[in-house]
Amino acid sequence: MNRTLLFSRIYLLLLAVATLNIALQALLDPQTVMNFVSVSLGDNVTARNSIRALYGGVNFCFGIYWIYAAFRSQSTGLILALLYTGGFVFGRVWSMLADGMPGEFAQQWLVTEAIFMLLAAGLLRWRQQATTAQLARAL
Repeated sequence: MNRTLLFSRIYLLLLAVATLNIALQALLDPQTVMNFVSVSLGDNVTARNSIRALYGGVNFCFGIYWIYAAFRSQSTGLILALLYTGGFVFGRVWSMLADGMPGEFAQQWLVTEAIFMLLAAGLLRWRQQATTAQLARAL
């Protein structure tokens, strides 16, 4: 297996594990996810429903897809990963500009999401270069 395929697979599987971890926590007990940001859901059924849908259901489906993509559709998986992590970075930076500096938890996630965003972009670029080089050798 060439290195671009191996590193892309490892990246997608790591992202899948992280995403599925959050998804399962949110699906099983939405309050555990909200405890990270000191928000109490209480008996609010609508809030619990929204957390299960957004943090649980969406992340669960993305995590399952990234497992599939790691073995069958790496480029598409990396594009989705770039959009997913880039969306978090965009939202967090926007919030910092609009609301000020968040707590340590959100700052740590901003760094983590930015690293994963840059890795996705780098892996996509690396794959593109490898494909171009392979085509040039074939000619």
